[in-house]
Amino acid sequence: MEKIIKRVFCGLSLGLLTTLSSCVVNSDNPTMSQEPGSYKVMVISDIHLFDMDRISHEGEAWEQRLLLEDKNYTYCAASMEALVQKVKSQNVKYVIIPGDLTKDGEVINHEFAASFFRKMEDAGAKVFVINGNHDLSNADAKEFTAKGAFPIETATSADFKRIYHDFGYAEAISQETEGLSYSVDMGRDIRLIMLDSNIYNDSKTNPHQETAGTLKPSTMAWAKEQCAKAIAEGRTPVGVLHHGLVEHIPNIQTVFLSEFLADNYKEARRELAAAGMHIVLTGHNHAQDIASVEEDGKPFYDIQTGSLVTLCPLRYIDIDSEKRTMSLESQVIDQLADGTKLFETLLEKSFWGTRRNFMQLIESNLRKMGYAGEKLEATMQMLTTLPVSHDGSYLLLDALADAYLVHRQGDESMTEKVQEVCSILQGYADLTSMSGDTATAQLLLMIKNLYAGLYVDSPSADNTLVISY
Repeated sequence: MEKIIKRVFCGLSLGLLTTLSSCVVNSDNPTMSQEPGSYKVMVISDIHLFDMDRISHEGEAWEQRLLLEDKNYTYCAASMEALVQKVKSQNVKYVIIPGDLTKDGEVINHEFAASFFRKMEDAGAKVFVINGNHDLSNADAKEFTAKGAFPIETATSADFKRIYHDFGYAEAISQETEGLSYSVDMGRDIRLIMLDSNIYNDSKTNPHQETAGTLKPSTMAWAKEQCAKAIAEGRTPVGVLHHGLVEHIPNIQTVFLSEFLADNYKEARRELAAAGMHIVLTGHNHAQDIASVEEDGKPFYDIQTGSLVTLCPLRYIDIDSEKRTMSLESQVIDQLADGTKLFETLLEKSFWGTRRNFMQLIESNLRKMGYAGEKLEATMQMLTTLPVSHDGSYLLLDALADAYLVHRQGDESMTEKVQEVCSILQGYADLTSMSGDTATAQLLLMIKNLYAGLYVDSPSADNTLVISY
């Protein structure tokens, strides 16, 4: 297959960085020979589907909601149609989705998602889903009118099993008694252990869910049993869950973005590896990133796939059961049927949403550190207007947003521009420390480490990788 590497320059002037981003764009030429035991898998995640034909989305409340997110729902239906065509053209046999199927757990949007999964199955693929933190008992399930935001029906676990009965549960080898976890066979030698890692109260009338996740003791016990049974049958257990089990931003994620990891991720990873699971497919963090660590004497891979409504990525995994290898390749939906340059459009829109998110992230962490009142206001003013270029036109928030977008595309690396920003931040910290304000100096160093950490990749390549199973 011919690979086209598209280098996109997001030109951002007067306070914005010119960001270089590389990604593999689409090809509709199937690469696999259809040998026995060989087949192609598509992984998509965090598709956050929103049925704009059935749910009102107008007014100030809707605009304010969009300001809290870095997602773009305008193209989600067209993107899913593009994926259906890829299932056909690439002869995809399985589609796996590690959660966040809907905007905010609306029953209407789950039905919307299921309609596309049906088309994928009609095109020849088998679809397997598991829930994400947005998908159940979500108080943000709302419609938006000129008069405000109003609750609509949110899904429970019973709704989830009903709506997605044909997309995993009907084929399940086993289902956990509590929660939505199940296991299912893929091909002739892989068993998918679909793990519900989410925290929710399963209520429609008083719904509550959390961004954070965990693998409960009951889920872990069931998963380890499933691993043992799979291995006894000559199958390799592969986990699928929403929350990560390996840090994707080394030494940073547990400080600033801990909710994207299962809260017991180290313990769970260690136990699952001991049970024979060394590969998991995850989502949640909206980044195309593969991280690995050694567990039980072997590499443990956390293969994270980004979000359809941020930068529209997907993964192909070519399975070779004879060689027992997985060949992974990232792509993006570069262009829609109507000619829309989707990746370029979403890249620019995601910059501004990511920039706003970093403002919220910084303020949240300052509050946790005890900042309040005038001190909080003054510190936020300083940080959000802080220049990090020699000409003063490029601000800290611009740099953080650009860094996160690079991280989201995978295979990130240090550049001279990144080193320059780090040097300037270090200079601010040194000057502040010399003035006696050690607290602000430490804060600046913390933010410098966050920024630099987004450019530090784990040893595994993110977009093109072959691993043995």
